[in-house]
Amino acid sequence: VPDTVLWKWDSSDSYSTSSAYGALFLGQTKLLGAKELWKTRVPGRCKFFVWLALLGRCWTSDRLARHGLPNSGSCALCDQHVESIDHLLLGCVFSREVWFKVLRAVGWQHHMPAFDSTLADWWLTKRKLIQNPARKGFDAVVMLTLWLLWKERNARVFNQERMSPQQTV
Repeated sequence: VPDTVLWKWDSSDSYSTSSAYGALFLGQTKLLGAKELWKTRVPGRCKFFVWLALLGRCWTSDRLARHGLPNSGSCALCDQHVESIDHLLLGCVFSREVWFKVLRAVGWQHHMPAFDSTLADWWLTKRKLIQNPARKGFDAVVMLTLWLLWKERNARVFNQERMSPQQTV
């Protein structure tokens, strides 16, 4: 039998459970905010949606266009800009009004997302500014608001139903 390497995941070319475990994670990338997301106290469907949003995997108009699928092209909430996940959830005028009302109600209005914010950068930056006892509450408010905005978007796209920002809040 010629000298062949049977196990290439260890420098000694011999199998170990440690090297097999390490091989499971080869090529893995870190998702900014994932550790904080899964610790948030919100329903699993909200966490899953935010995980998809952080990955950029939500089927917004810009993603549909990239895949050559039919789409309206414009934001379902404001009809003013191309619909991307960051625009839809943070930069849209409708979303910004919802964020202002929600954050003002809990005294965090100075943590409003900027017009050109990305979800992970805004959320992770602002959560560090919240005192530790209230941070879990902030995370929950953010996740639930993101979920409500997504549900409102889908109600408009699929059911032709519309709510005002006040009704959404």
